[in-house]
Amino acid sequence: MSNRALIAGIAAGAAALATAAIFISRRNAKKTAFRKHVEEAKDNLEGKLNTLHKKAEKEVKNADKTINVAKERANEWTKTANA
Repeated sequence: MSNRALIAGIAAGAAALATAAIFISRRNAKKTAFRKHVEEAKDNLEGKLNTLHKKAEKEVKNADKTINVAKERANEWTKTANA
């Protein structure tokens, strides 16, 4: 094997490794960016769900108050109707 062939083989191997390293680093960068977007979406969704949960709790409390007021009015009407 001549020195030229040896040098060409080493250069080809180095080029192949460099190419593989570039592809791997790009893939990892894409994964990292994707993970970042997923985390942001997750945080936004959690915030929106917490807000929705609080609103739902308020609505339930308001509904309970409304039901109690309606019961009181119905009792008053029956009392006045029976009197």
